[in-house]
Parts: sequence; structure tokens; C-alpha cells
Amino acid sequence: MKMNKRIKYIIIIILLIIIGVVSANFNVNTKNVVHQHLVNTKEIKTEDGEEFNTHLPLISIETGGQAIPGEARDGSTIQANIKIFDDEQKNNYLSDTPKQETLANIRYRGNSSMEFDKKGYLLKCIKENGKENEISPLGMEEHDEWVLHGPFLDKTLIRNYMWYNISSEIMEYAPATRFCELFVDGEYQGVYVLVESISRGENGRVDIDKYKGGDPFTSYIIRLDRGSSTEIKNINNFTKYTRNIGKTLKINIVYPGKDSLTPQLNKYVSDDLSKFEKALYSFDYKKYDQYIDVDSFVDYFIINEFTQNYDAGNLSTYLYKDVRGKFKFCVWDFNNACENYRENLLANIDFDIQNAVWFEMLIKDSEFVNKIIDRYKELRKTYLNEEYLLNYINQTIAYLGDAKNRNFEVWGYTFEPENDLFPEGRKIGSFEQAVSQYKDFIIKRGKWLDENIEQLKQFCHPSINKKYNH
Repeated sequence: MKMNKRIKYIIIIILLIIIGVVSANFNVNTKNVVHQHLVNTKEIKTEDGEEFNTHLPLISIETGGQAIPGEARDGSTIQANIKIFDDEQKNNYLSDTPKQETLANIRYRGNSSMEFDKKGYLLKCIKENGKENEISPLGMEEHDEWVLHGPFLDKTLIRNYMWYNISSEIMEYAPATRFCELFVDGEYQGVYVLVESISRGENGRVDIDKYKGGDPFTSYIIRLDRGSSTEIKNINNFTKYTRNIGKTLKINIVYPGKDSLTPQLNKYVSDDLSKFEKALYSFDYKKYDQYIDVDSFVDYFIINEFTQNYDAGNLSTYLYKDVRGKFKFCVWDFNNACENYRENLLANIDFDIQNAVWFEMLIKDSEFVNKIIDRYKELRKTYLNEEYLLNYINQTIAYLGDAKNRNFEVWGYTFEPENDLFPEGRKIGSFEQAVSQYKDFIIKRGKWLDENIEQLKQFCHPSINKKYNH
């Protein structure tokens, strides 16, 4: 009996060790990231009948016949009614009572995606008196601002959903996201992804202190892109004057919003970012770790390099900083990632993020490079593991069910030859081909990085960095 008890205790200890190792490798239950396709409890099946129904959440935008603005890029909006159908037990019908309903100021959103027939939308939910209305759609944390991303160029439909979720597991913050199907004024628009906008918030959004009116300093979120049409949002930072970040590129303030911004606050943000940049571009550049969360920069580099998301560091690039903290990155927009860049085919056998603003100096530091290499090897055992990623694709596609077929009943013409990726020969003639291309990329990219990740050390070798190493 004593021997049996001893064996029992040994077995329990061994099991606890195994659980601990698995948890350490996959961060099990440490962040409570909700992967919609894994928590679904409903049968994935369209019910018979003439009325539209879906197992996915259903969103309806009702404009009352108004034209939705956005293409002029002047920030103008219209007021619309938003209905959200999200029954946890049965399929969703437009004739159901909405789970949530709100007014919202809406417009089209995006830059290059504004050219696509399948538009993206920005929703700012409001009450009847015009004040912010914080809602929690599809189980996400309450906020008043939301993005509806319409996968168009991405014919797998899943890139943004997949990489936001995986990035959420890896980084401190990445936007929460859920699949849905969308109607606008009674017309079916296809499969969409409802996403948190990158904005400040107490629960689930960017975790920085709220600006207190009148303070000469603030926590903030900034974006490197084409700048804002509201001039008070655009800043004059040090890097703007020391290197060419592109004639059309600017850094603008995302938070605080324009109603809170003053010339004094604009100068504070410009000067605060410039302190980091002046340190980074000086001879004693290794002091950069006083200003940035190094782990955040490392993870951002790896995620975007693995996916070859090379708009990152140039466009759709977000940094945030708490007034008492350090700079951190937030990922955004994987529409062009994983061999889906429209204009040209990116070589799978290459690195590029080291050429992006800020990273061109960070990569000169051997400590930073070694952190990238060690972190990459760690992540290849977990969230960047080939088996994990391929299973994620399969499970997500299975969750979409018939919704993907309905989507391409509307947008199937995008598989026609005239809509192929450039240059010629990159034919994506069906959903199945799109998925196959995506999987092939992940397999090849992972294997190439496994064999070549150590080559990042070339960028920090003393022979090419003598003038920076004092």
C-alpha cells in the first residue's frame, strides 16, 4: 500500500512537470486570448429555408439610403444604425431580435484597400445624444470604436484574423478580432472581420493612462503612415530630419484625439519620441533600451519578418507609450502578408525588417540581434511551429463553413485572371489554391528562417558598424 501511494505521488509530480512544461511553451491560459473558431459551440451548418441564416455572428448596417463617405479621405462620416445578431445557441437570422443595436458614425476606411470593391468600415458608436456609446460586440471588451475589415485581396479570408490572434498570444497587445457576415442596407457583403481599432482603453485595448485635460504631458499612441488630414495630429520628430522615411510618410498622433490636442501636446509627443531617436542615431546608440521595451520590438520584428509583412515599419505602423513607461509596438494589417503582396513577389529567401525606420539602428547591436535569434527559436516551438500554424489554418477554415462559399458568390470574380497577383504567373484561381499557397509559404518560410536566422548577425558585425561602436 505504501509503495502504491509513493508511485501515485511520483506519477502526480511527473504530470505536474509535464503540464508546467507545456504551459511554459504555449503560455497556456496566461492571457485568455479568445480564438473564436476554438470556442464555438454551435453546429457549423446553414439551416434549410429561404431566409438567410448563418452560424457566424451577423451584422447589419442600415444607412437609410445615404452614401457612405470615405473615398475623399476627409474624415467625413454619416450616421447609421448598427444591428448585431449573435445567438450562442442557434443560427442568426436578420429577422431575429438583435443582441445589440446602436447608432454609429461610419465611413469607409483604409489606404490601398480603399480601391477595392469590398470596402472596410470604421464605426464610432454613439448614443442618441451624440455621445460615445461603448458596446461589447461578439464578446469583445467594451469600446465605442470598431473596424470592419473586408478580406478582398486575401482570398483565404483568414490572414488578419489568424495573425492578430497569434500576435495576441506573443505580444503584450494585439487587436481582438471576430469573424462575422455583413449586410449593408439589406445587401449581402460577405465574410468580414470585426476588429478592435488601435486605441486606448481600460479593458482590452492599449493599456496606457487616460489623458487628463490641461496636463502638459500625456500617454500616447502614434502611427507611421501617410499622416493625418488634421494637421495638429502630425508631429515633427527627429527622424523626419535625419533620414528619408519616404516623402509621403509622416508620423501622426492617434491618441489623444484631435479634440484634446494642443500645440503644446503636439510638441511634447514630438520631443518625447525624438529623445529616443536622438539616442538611437547617436554614437552611444546602445542606450536605446532606456526608451523602448526591447522585447516588444523583438517580437514585432519576428512576427513581421516571419510573415514577410513588409509594410510594417513603413505603413500601418503603431507605437504606444505610457507616460511613465517605454515605447511598445502593436501589429496591424496582414492583408499583404505571407506572399500576398499585390504588386510583386517577395523573395522568400531574404530579410527586410532591418531596413525599416528604427530597426536599421537596432539591428547594429549584437545584443538585440541575439535576442531576436533566441526568441525566434523559442517561438518556433510554440506559436510559430509549423504544425501549430497549419492546424490553425485548417481549423479556422472549417469554422467558416458555408460562409466562405457565400462570400465568393459575391466576390468570386476576384479569381478571374485579370485579378491575379503581379507579376504574371501568380495565379490564385480558387479558394483552395489560395489556401495551398498560404500553407506552402508558411512551410518554406519557416524552414528558410530555421536555416538562416543566425545570418542576422551580419548586420551587427563590427566590420560594418565601426563608426557606431565606441
